[in-house]
Amino acid sequence: MSLQAMILSLISGIKDPTLRIDIASTVNYLFGLFQAGAATEGQIRDSLYEILYDVIRATYSDLTDEEVKKKAATLTDQFMRTFKVESVKRRVMTRIRPQI
Repeated sequence: MSLQAMILSLISGIKDPTLRIDIASTVNYLFGLFQAGAATEGQIRDSLYEILYDVIRATYSDLTDEEVKKKAATLTDQFMRTFKVESVKRRVMTRIRPQI
């Protein structure tokens, strides 16, 4: 799943358009930091977890705290894998594009 599809899935349960944009832009900002190497993977992971935890807590009010933590951790892992795959794709495209 692409990064944009994952973000759309994440914010699908949020009704407020301003909040949806804030969350999406924050995740994209973290991806930009990851891609540029401006922050460590641990820092990105921790920030992403905080965002995901808050979104899950707000959209799934029926879950226990432990379930929210588990779901946030799982989503964090998925987002980090996607960050890595998207970064590789963009690095390769950047490297090859000047040769064409």
